[in-house]
Amino acid sequence: MSKKQQGFTLITVLILTGMASVVVLSSLRENIVQERLSGNFQKKLNSRLLAEKGVFEQAKLLQQTLNREGVLAIDELIDKTGNASGVGVIGDDAKFTALLSKNLDGELEIASLGQRYAGDAQSNLVARFSVQGGKGSSAFTNAMVGCKGVNLSGSGTIDSYDSSQGSYEETKSSDGDVSTIDGDSDVVLSGHSPIKGDVKATGVIYLNGSSPIIGNIRSNTGVNISSGSGLRIDGNVYTRGFYIHKGGRVSGVVRANGDASMQWSTYIDNTQGERLDIMYGGTGNFKDTYNNQQDGVHYSNRKFNVNPNVEPITVADPSAPDYDPTNPDTSCDPLIIPEKMAKLHSDIDSYHSLSIGATQQFKLTNEKGFFSQNGSQVILPGLSDVFLFDTKIQNQPHGSTSKEYVFALDKLKLTSDGKMEVSGGDVILFIDGDFSMEGDTRLTIKKDSSLTILITGKINIGAGASVITEQEGLTTSGHPSLSFYSSFTGVNGVQFSGAANLYAAIYAPLTTVKLSGSGELFGSVRGSTITASGGSGAHYDAGLLKVQNGGKPSTPARIVFLGWRYKTPETIQQDNEGALTN
Repeated sequence: MSKKQQGFTLITVLILTGMASVVVLSSLRENIVQERLSGNFQKKLNSRLLAEKGVFEQAKLLQQTLNREGVLAIDELIDKTGNASGVGVIGDDAKFTALLSKNLDGELEIASLGQRYAGDAQSNLVARFSVQGGKGSSAFTNAMVGCKGVNLSGSGTIDSYDSSQGSYEETKSSDGDVSTIDGDSDVVLSGHSPIKGDVKATGVIYLNGSSPIIGNIRSNTGVNISSGSGLRIDGNVYTRGFYIHKGGRVSGVVRANGDASMQWSTYIDNTQGERLDIMYGGTGNFKDTYNNQQDGVHYSNRKFNVNPNVEPITVADPSAPDYDPTNPDTSCDPLIIPEKMAKLHSDIDSYHSLSIGATQQFKLTNEKGFFSQNGSQVILPGLSDVFLFDTKIQNQPHGSTSKEYVFALDKLKLTSDGKMEVSGGDVILFIDGDFSMEGDTRLTIKKDSSLTILITGKINIGAGASVITEQEGLTTSGHPSLSFYSSFTGVNGVQFSGAANLYAAIYAPLTTVKLSGSGELFGSVRGSTITASGGSGAHYDAGLLKVQNGGKPSTPARIVFLGWRYKTPETIQQDNEGALTN
């Protein structure tokens, strides 16, 4: 080979070698970039998983607090639950911190920050949760529970709202349920006001009024809809007994285990498009050949004559093997109030009698009562360490974590223009006798305060009396601004004939409750029987589901995930650093 050829070969080899070097170096560079990208992704993934762990750990702490304390107000739940923080299993440099707060919508909010490699990789998550109260944990689960019967002939509306979310006008809804509990107890609706909620009766439901029920109705014995026109039930009908329909429309479907009878000008609209408008297990009697039919097939056809096997409503039966006296859905007195009142009575050895008349005023705080009488001031000291409900201390006065103060009276009577004021927190009265307000009397419960009245006698709030609750719903300690617990066993143990509206949670399972004024009730009422006439309606406060007063929950309280919320990483980090500093 010539020198010229050798030189050309050498140049070619050098060129190829250079090109190979460039390819190798480019490949090495790409590998380094990929490795760094992969490492950064791994770091980010680790921080993301740590942020998720922070949410999970904080949610676990919240649930543990609910399991221990029961349903709490959001602020109290936050106070009793610490913020979660910790390290991951992959190394001490893998950390998470969570911050628990309440957002502007009143929801629980968990802001979690996950970090890896001394903060070189960070991820932020914000999760939203709500608190779902244990159904049955409160004795106030419906607008009206008349254990042995409900008779409504007034013109006021029965519906619901939630004081924890806003005013009645802001939050009103259709959960104003009405029910009975004892066997064969009827609900008679003969007024001219709508019921916006479900109606449940262990006996017969009589719909005699002109206004509709906006909800489903359920009965163990039968349903009787009187003559009339227009919409009568905006929902479904379920009965284990008979079904009688004399006029008007049912928007849903009808399911009856027994006989079914429909007169002229009666309609089942079946707006949800169920396969059959009506099912009945007994005999059928349908007068209207044109309207009592579906797709050209008359309701008397055998395809409708099928027993739907409607489930029974649970009836309070102390002889039943599975009877639970502490369940408010199956027992009229889930608090077993006579037993608790007897214990309370045995703990008290002195009583005062109060009659507040013209120009007189009685002021109650959660430790002392001040009463001006004959120009001098009388001080009633509260009795401490007297408990009604075993599951939770009723109130905790300022500077105390274990004492409960109860003022013991053998009667309390307000007459003429007498006034009573409650302030300074949660106040309890035990009245071993009657409570009455007559004439132009006034009871004022200041903001952030509550009055609980435990009574063995009658309650009578007259036509001229007014009760002012500056803050409806529950106090920060979880008690209704006004509540009555009565062990009275005679007739008319609770009478409200006032012209002014009343906010109250009324628990009187052993006596009749009579609402006859033009004022309306906001809250809840449970009585042996309930009668309402005049303009009195009832607006159930769903916030009362959070009351803890000894009823047995049928489902436990729990936190419920609502979704994610965007926050800038800087905001989350600042919040978490502030929480850790504090």
